Amino acid sequence: MRIEGSEQVEEAVSLAQQAEWQDITPIEQEEGEGSMCPIAYTDEYRELMGYLRAVMAVGEVSERALALTARVIEENPGHYTVWVYRKRLVEELESDIAEELDWVCDISCKFPKNYQLWHHRESLVTRLWAPSNALLVSEDQRVTNPVLRRELQFLDAAIDEDSKNFHAWSYRQWLVSTYALWTQELAFVDTMINQDVRNNSAWNQRYFAILANRNPSVVRLEADVAKSEIEYVVEHIKLAPNNDSPWSYVTGLLLRHAPSMLYTDLLPRIKQLAADNAYQAAMTLTPFYWSALLDIYEQQSADHPDLKKQLVDESSAICDQLASETDIIHCRYWNFRKTSLDTC
Repeated sequence: MRIEGSEQVEEAVSLAQQAEWQDITPIEQEEGEGSMCPIAYTDEYRELMGYLRAVMAVGEVSERALALTARVIEENPGHYTVWVYRKRLVEELESDIAEELDWVCDISCKFPKNYQLWHHRESLVTRLWAPSNALLVSEDQRVTNPVLRRELQFLDAAIDEDSKNFHAWSYRQWLVSTYALWTQELAFVDTMINQDVRNNSAWNQRYFAILANRNPSVVRLEADVAKSEIEYVVEHIKLAPNNDSPWSYVTGLLLRHAPSMLYTDLLPRIKQLAADNAYQAAMTLTPFYWSALLDIYEQQSADHPDLKKQLVDESSAICDQLASETDIIHCRYWNFRKTSLDTC
């Protein structure tokens, strides 16, 4: 067995038969006396782990230990203790970071949704270019730096392979926030949304980029940013009115960060769209339009008690329509929403 990368691993040769391991006595796993359900490890994995326990027990820092971690990770990429040990080995051996990144790339092709490899990659990138140093230059210079350019290209490929890869998007958020790549990220997200307007991961990333590392619990959007996002969303709703992503994005964004603009700016725009003959049928048939109206009216009612009775009546009628016509499959939910309306 062999993983391409920084270590040469003898293929299909037992460690017990290799001269360099003759000084090590493997440590077997303690299953416990009378174990009812022992794990059925393969003989190869059992042997690898025996030698790994032995070198970890004495804190060995060597190239052979590094190579051993590679073999264990290929057998069990979710073994986080091995990843921690490997990180220590890479640091103390002062291994070539570029070669280690090549190795991680090979692993990620085989196990793209493994948590540990992404965290390992973070530690490697920060060693190649410390964020404190990176932030001394402009964003344009950061984006074109070979370290970050390589990471962005790697992520482009990973997301192109699977546009819903949570791990790749999470790593991208780490990279963008750590190295302050906010301007380029909005451009990237716009490209992804235009490629697939239903890509909810890209809409989620847009929310992340708009906040730009500000505390979501306290930030209030600037009026011009909120207006721009409303127009952006309306144009993308036109492409696919029955697509949940832009509706969820804009109502969530405004509810948290510009609540009054739900009814001062978003409401007239989506009503205008629903009245447009080109979009009227699609808009009035999608539950997302009516659900958005419900969220808007609830916020407006909370802000303007003098309009509460009128808005509660309209919200109640919307719940009835959703439950009986537009979204019958979720009728119990809409009936619940109706009973939850604030009629006080």
